[in-house]
Amino acid sequence: MTEIIYALGRDSLLVGNTIYCDYPETAKSVYKIGDFSNPSIERIMHRKPNLVLATLPEQQKIVDELKKMKIPVYVTRPRTVDSVLIEIENIGKLLDASVIAESITGSIKKRMQEIAQSNLNLVDSPRVYIEISGTPIMTVGSRSYINDLMRYAGARNVFGDIDREHVITNSEELIQRNPDIIIILHPQAKKTTVRRRLGWSQITAVKKGRIYDDLNPDYFFRPGPRFIYAIEDLSKIVQSVWIRKR
Repeated sequence: MTEIIYALGRDSLLVGNTIYCDYPETAKSVYKIGDFSNPSIERIMHRKPNLVLATLPEQQKIVDELKKMKIPVYVTRPRTVDSVLIEIENIGKLLDASVIAESITGSIKKRMQEIAQSNLNLVDSPRVYIEISGTPIMTVGSRSYINDLMRYAGARNVFGDIDREHVITNSEELIQRNPDIIIILHPQAKKTTVRRRLGWSQITAVKKGRIYDDLNPDYFFRPGPRFIYAIEDLSKIVQSVWIRKR
């Protein structure tokens, strides 16, 4: 939310955000209302907001409290790339920045079309495993917003058949699913440690050296204007290692 507000040029309206709102740099100095999942109702009320932007399901409790207090709340629940684009435009309308919002979404859509065009050169889509936690080992299922990012990048989520947002898995299942590419999006592991996991040497991605641990997790985890960088970065990997049509 904070990143969208800044992208719209409406940061002067921002009276509070969470401790995790650290982009752009100036967002760090905004009054903090608590963490993302458990913001403080007292700190929110202290700022006397005219409007609160919230995300479900993580902030459902605070949304319910604010509604009881008759505080206007705009709720988002982005689960797809298209829904993020819609939210950018909706927030633009709320903050009287529709022209800027449409310019942002238009630019993102144009870049997505260019990536889609380049993906036509691929024989098919590589099967990709994205790890979002190492303890326990966790990835994303079909309900995850990241699953949609992968699709636009020309990749297939190796756990895309599981109808959940987050999926706890293990080495045995990973070996069986045998991804072509592995992406690590957390600090608990690096590609050197992933290679040493018991049995993982059997996985195609490990055999071929297709393990990547240098992508910016914020691009993937934060459904705002920078999600296009996640698609671009993953697409570059796919384009560089996967089979092209002759």
